[in-house]
Amino acid sequence: MGWYAMAIVDALEHFPRNHVKRGTIAGIFLRMVGSLEKVQDADSGLWYQVLDKGQREGNYLEATGSCMFVYAIAKGVRLGYLPRYYRELAVKGYEGILNHLVTQDETGVHLHQICKGAGLGNRPYRDGSYTYYIRGAS
Repeated sequence: MGWYAMAIVDALEHFPRNHVKRGTIAGIFLRMVGSLEKVQDADSGLWYQVLDKGQREGNYLEATGSCMFVYAIAKGVRLGYLPRYYRELAVKGYEGILNHLVTQDETGVHLHQICKGAGLGNRPYRDGSYTYYIRGAS
């Protein structure tokens, strides 16, 4: 979903304002962000690896998707594709990333709880199941 969110907001920037499908794409983006708002973790501001499974055993608050959603939402607000009130959604996510997923030490800045891979394909270990998605974070 994170890649999809970024792709939509980035693509909208290149569609002429009078393009026949621009409104359709903008509507898809708006509905998607509305759905993301419903599954954002209220305490941390982050999103779970498996969005619709919340606190199910094994699920975890995941960094890459959260970063992608914050980017897409913030850009969508900045460019006027989303109502201004969605700014708070992005800010809450951004603060969640900094407060819960980022550490700094003598070797540098580190982002934690990142998905190790979520590509789907024909290989048996990439089956798109819940188990596949929650298998690991680094």
